Amino acid sequence: MNPGQEKFLDFIVKMVKDEYKDTVKELMTENFKKQDDGTFSHEDMVDTQGKLMKMLKPESVEEVKQAMQHFASQMK
Repeated sequence: MNPGQEKFLDFIVKMVKDEYKDTVKELMTENFKKQDDGTFSHEDMVDTQGKLMKMLKPESVEEVKQAMQHFASQMK
């Protein structure tokens, strides 16, 4: 995992409900591996965002949406 990915993971983990922290770590680690392999697609991004939205603390939803949009723009 590169430093940017680690920073994003730490940010996301702080925003999810406690019971989902391990699940989110696994999901994001899997996605980062796909990014590193060059196989991460827009469909993966949409799927991940949908899963994350269900695990977020309610007060974190908007902030995470904005962060994910920024992260997605960095991938292009």
